[in-house]
Amino acid sequence: MIRINLLPAQKGARARGGRAFIGLAVLLLLTEGAALFFLQSQADDEVRQVADANGKLQSQIDGLKKKTSEVALLESEKAELQRQKGVLDSLSEGQSGPVNMLFELSEILRPEDDPQRKLEQSNRGWNPDWDPRRLWIDGFIEKSRLVTLSGHARSNEDVAELLHRMGSSLHFAEVGLRYSETVTIAEFANVRLVRFAIDAVALYGPADVRRLATGELTLEKKK
Repeated sequence: MIRINLLPAQKGARARGGRAFIGLAVLLLLTEGAALFFLQSQADDEVRQVADANGKLQSQIDGLKKKTSEVALLESEKAELQRQKGVLDSLSEGQSGPVNMLFELSEILRPEDDPQRKLEQSNRGWNPDWDPRRLWIDGFIEKSRLVTLSGHARSNEDVAELLHRMGSSLHFAEVGLRYSETVTIAEFANVRLVRFAIDAVALYGPADVRRLATGELTLEKKK
């Protein structure tokens, strides 16, 4: 009988198969490593892009913050300059304003016979036929633009005309009647007159008009 020894061949085949498996495993590991390296590189690129974008956004935000702070500073400086201008305007008006205000009051209380001036009074909504001599002023007090005017009149209609004229004047605001009452004057043969008092805010000029608009100047402070 002929015997053939196959053991060495089987061992060789197994050895070749083991080397092939190891080679395949190494190839797979290298491929996986390359893939991981590629993916990591892409992730790093994306992280750098996001970081660059964030850096640009932060730079823009910083620039906007700087501009905002500069604008806020300019607004603050503008407000301070306006405040100083208001103070100067108020001081300037404080010198000429009382004269203009009293001149207006004298115009309100002046009898008028000239037709042209009567027409001007009519255009202002005044009664051109009213005789201011039906009314006289006993007292005039002005403190910090707050005015109290008191006096006597022949009738309530005379007081109403005075209130209307003061209310339509550019030099008075918040004109209101504090009181009016009928009294008997013994010194004038017990004639009956209307005693009255009027409160108002005196406006010396544009600065006072602005103060009135903001509520800084008002009769409420007097109450």
